[in-house]
Amino acid sequence: MKTNTFKIIKKKGNLLLKTIFFPLILSLIQDDPVSSQDIDNSNQLPSNAMTQINSVSNLRDVSPTDWAYEALRGLVENYGCIAGYPNKTFRGNRALSRYEFAAGLNSCLNELERLISENLVKKEDIEILKRLTQEFQAELKILGQKIDNLESRIAFLEDHQFSTTTKLLGNIVTQTNFYFGANNKAQAALQYNAFLATLTSFTGKDTLLVGLASTNTTFPELANTNNGRNVGSTREATAYAASAGDLNNSLRLINLNYDFPVTNNLRATVTGVNRFNFSPIFLNNFATDYTFGNGPVSAFATAPPIYLVGGGNGGVALTYKMNPSTILSLNYMSTFGNDPSIGLFKGDYVTTAEIKYNPTSKFFVQGLYQKGYFAPGNFGFNNGQFFQGNGFIGTALANRFDDAGVLFDSASAVSTNAYQIGGYYVFNPRFSLGGWGNLINARLLGKGDAQIWTYSLQAAFPDLFKEGNLGGIVVGVEPTLTGLNTNIPHSEFKNDTSLHIETYYRHQINDHISFTPYLIWITAPNQDRNNSDLFVGGFRTVFSF
Repeated sequence: MKTNTFKIIKKKGNLLLKTIFFPLILSLIQDDPVSSQDIDNSNQLPSNAMTQINSVSNLRDVSPTDWAYEALRGLVENYGCIAGYPNKTFRGNRALSRYEFAAGLNSCLNELERLISENLVKKEDIEILKRLTQEFQAELKILGQKIDNLESRIAFLEDHQFSTTTKLLGNIVTQTNFYFGANNKAQAALQYNAFLATLTSFTGKDTLLVGLASTNTTFPELANTNNGRNVGSTREATAYAASAGDLNNSLRLINLNYDFPVTNNLRATVTGVNRFNFSPIFLNNFATDYTFGNGPVSAFATAPPIYLVGGGNGGVALTYKMNPSTILSLNYMSTFGNDPSIGLFKGDYVTTAEIKYNPTSKFFVQGLYQKGYFAPGNFGFNNGQFFQGNGFIGTALANRFDDAGVLFDSASAVSTNAYQIGGYYVFNPRFSLGGWGNLINARLLGKGDAQIWTYSLQAAFPDLFKEGNLGGIVVGVEPTLTGLNTNIPHSEFKNDTSLHIETYYRHQINDHISFTPYLIWITAPNQDRNNSDLFVGGFRTVFSF
């Protein structure tokens, strides 16, 4: 009878090890690796590693009057499975690291396995274990089945993975937009953006991003007047699906970035092609709880406009980790002399210095300075994609003030000094606020100075009505030409405040498909209150993998 009981306890003890302790250790180690500050680089183990103790009386910071004294004494004397620090302290009030937890638990498990195998476990402990296994038999069975299923899924993925070094990802975004108010007539447009990319790592620390896209995103003609003159259609309320421009259903290389470490704290990114002056894979969001294309529905609300200023698609960036919460970035993007006569570094360009401070997952703040140069007529919020004409966010004047026939008779080269501050704060798991403010001081060479302002405040409501869903409200001003200082005759313009008000609700159907109805309201479109307010309603569908 005793032997059979021992076999039952040993079998169920192994089940406990399999279903509870080992998965717990794995999840703790995998989900949040120990900080590099707690690692001794010589052996990759915690420098303050715990050591086995033989008696609780050896611990200098645990006295017999402490409530935990008897519990510790039982663990040490009965099973020899508790650890202390080399300086003979236990540090009971100190937070436990994952390495320490794994080391201590491993010590206990090893000792318990030895006692079970030698039939030295106390009878009363066996009875407790029997009662526990009987009480939680159903739960243990379910956990065992889940682990078996997980092992099968892992084996399947290993056999059918795309590549050991490359990850395939992509999405298809469609937006059906209905426009009301502008030009006193309703319009509709179906826009899509299909994106396919590979992320490849050759060393485990580097990343090669190759992205392809195909779009059909014709821009409607909306509120094309300012102060009674035709200055071009506004690009306010442009959908995210249109943010790559209109590729007429052709396939285009839009991302070619290689990111790699130079030192432990310094990384470099070489860019051959980039749809944005940042990578959506590496971007720090300015509103929490959404990934690229799964949050706000407008191009304006997806990322700060200062990143979308044209200037080229190739360049290099350096990112330096000053400390765990502070990152400094330097970025240079250029056309590399689209006119051979002006040389390699004399074409359109933007160069940026950026500092990011992220002390906790709840708080992020960032400051940025950007310097740029643009050949006559080339300035615009178009990422250097000149086929996009007016750009795709902001008023027509903010994109075309340097074009011939808009404010001046001839086009102007433009140099810029631009500034940004942005960030977010998570008040609780169900509510956060984020946003940014941009100022672009633009000098029209030989003519005068102009100012462009844009700012945004965004509220996010994760798990609204259902876990996995997201509600959001955006209030801001898209890029607007607010001032012009020149002694040269020019056309007068209005700079009325044009508000962008957006609300959306993303319904996450499953891990790969979401459906988002939305409404955008633009007051005084094209920065002229004489234009009728613009309303854009519709829905977005995202399929991602």
